[in-house]
Amino acid sequence: MDKKILASKAWEIWDNKVKPQLSLGKLEYVVVDIIMMVEELYPELGRAKMILFGGDHGIVNEKVTSSPQEITYQQCLNFAYGRGTINHLCRLNSIDLEIVDVGVNYDFDEDLPIINCKIAKGTKNFLKEKAMSETELQRALEVGSQRVLAALKENRKVVAFGEMGIGNTASSSALMASVTSISPKLCTGRGSGLTDEMLAKKIEIIEKALIFHNKPKDPLKALCAFGGFEIGAIVGSMLEAAKNKMVILVDGFIASTAALLATLIEPNTRSYMIFCHESNEDGHSLLLRQLNAQALLNLSMCLGEGSGAAIGWSIIKQAMNLYLNLESFEESNVTDSVALLKSKGYSKWRT
Repeated sequence: MDKKILASKAWEIWDNKVKPQLSLGKLEYVVVDIIMMVEELYPELGRAKMILFGGDHGIVNEKVTSSPQEITYQQCLNFAYGRGTINHLCRLNSIDLEIVDVGVNYDFDEDLPIINCKIAKGTKNFLKEKAMSETELQRALEVGSQRVLAALKENRKVVAFGEMGIGNTASSSALMASVTSISPKLCTGRGSGLTDEMLAKKIEIIEKALIFHNKPKDPLKALCAFGGFEIGAIVGSMLEAAKNKMVILVDGFIASTAALLATLIEPNTRSYMIFCHESNEDGHSLLLRQLNAQALLNLSMCLGEGSGAAIGWSIIKQAMNLYLNLESFEESNVTDSVALLKSKGYSKWRT
């Protein structure tokens, strides 16, 4: 069925529910968006899959973060033991979590529930050289694609992507500044916590790195320059998910940077994205504007890990449940106020 026809039918169903027209606001819009993504008028979305990619960054050698690099592997171990914030959120919201090592500077025990797709033990220092080679980038994209195809074999319709990598806000800020016309000062935030002096130093390093690499506009060249194996893997994941008409739950600043790159590579990818929350990280609001996106939630979060996507999924499930199960005016023996207003030529305009 044509997507416009599907959307029209979905809006008819919403308008027939026992409530004022558009009174559920964003909840109604997100359901119609999903219906167009999966091309089903009454979708059964099942359990979402959260794929969390871990990778280290050579740029940490320039003191762009207050957190030591070993936290990357320590947190990945924490996730493997089920003790991280994202573990709790996934359990609370019936999301299955998968942890993938694409570039952590550590050798994990093979018995741990961590999928080994290690490309290298971290990217290189992008202030002095390319963060990754074209071959390494291609491998990162392929890892992301493979993990989504594995989820597809499990009949997943909804995927979300988390990340763990000390230094990845610096990488994301450099990527954002490179492929947009936005100043590095506006793209760069405090990450896991920086003083004013440290933030100024982080911005200075990103500015120098942009000059060093000639600020590539091409998303693939930018990824090679500024790195993030986990960011590259999320880009590959998003491209594959959109190709297979899966719903993509986008988390915060780092995941949205990957989303921007994915849409620059394949614009149609944008049609399958739901932006779950607006991060408290500086630059995310501007990044959302670049993507012509309005986030579902704004909770002043900046954790990463896929946490905002997990919370967003809880809201989306409730919205879908209302769409599928809320009674109609007729079933509830309530006068159809929406139909009455429509008969008088009044209907709320939908953006």
